[in-house]
Amino acid sequence: MEKKEEIRDLLIGEHLRDLSFLWIKPAEVEQPYRDLLCHEHDMTSTLAEFHGGEVELQIFDEGSDSDCYFREVLLRVGNKPVEYGLIRIFLGNFPTGLGSAITEGCKPLGTILNESGLEYFSRPGGFLKISGKTFQPDFFPSSGGGFLFGRYNELVGANEEVLARIIEILPKENL
Repeated sequence: MEKKEEIRDLLIGEHLRDLSFLWIKPAEVEQPYRDLLCHEHDMTSTLAEFHGGEVELQIFDEGSDSDCYFREVLLRVGNKPVEYGLIRIFLGNFPTGLGSAITEGCKPLGTILNESGLEYFSRPGGFLKISGKTFQPDFFPSSGGGFLFGRYNELVGANEEVLARIIEILPKENL
């Protein structure tokens, strides 16, 4: 499946179906967002280290179909929102037992994967630049008319099986 089709599949039926964004190269992602997005690690531990605290999960919406479990989430460190995400999780590609931990919705996927010891890596498929004028969720601080950055990412297991496809958007940092 091509990247544009994967993105469209993630956005259809979700709150971002009309999201307007630009594909950009990693070098065009502004700091500190480049350090937070342009890597092959999971976002949960990257955000925890950057913000100095445990990342907690808030689920806005969730559902499933015959192939996967999907959810719309906000990750927080304390009261601070640190990422908005849409994720499609292919539960059939996980070892027995991890599926229920994922669908319980108590922890971010990255935390569950890291605690389980499952070998996996991130495979970013592209980086997004989003106008703060077109994406203004009430759970993010104002971008002041600037830009937000995000990425389309796949979590891939040791045998190259896709574990999840994710759109990750970061709020504006007040540096």
